[in-house]
Amino acid sequence: MVLTFKSINTGSIAAGSYAEVIWTPDTDIRIKAMVLNERSGASLNNVQVYITIADVPYTRDFVPASTIGTNLEYCWKPDLPVPKGARIYAKLQNSGSSAVNIDVVFLYE
Repeated sequence: MVLTFKSINTGSIAAGSYAEVIWTPDTDIRIKAMVLNERSGASLNNVQVYITIADVPYTRDFVPASTIGTNLEYCWKPDLPVPKGARIYAKLQNSGSSAVNIDVVFLYE
């Protein structure tokens, strides 16, 4: 299959605030990788991520965003099938002292 990228931007997340992103694929897919990108290059060490896919939690209770990864070589690679219409949900909590703007990027087939 062809690998495709899907990016969802959180917009600016103020210090002490959070953003949620939701994606519902319109076909059956297989998530090959997930990467987080902070648009200004700021550290993701003080951002916590909560992830559920098809109502199954993949974080207990959260992971630092830096753990998910910021490049395709070193990132979360679940190789996870997701059926059409299943909800992919991520909540990103900014515990830092300045705003962040994060792209949540999925590589799927």
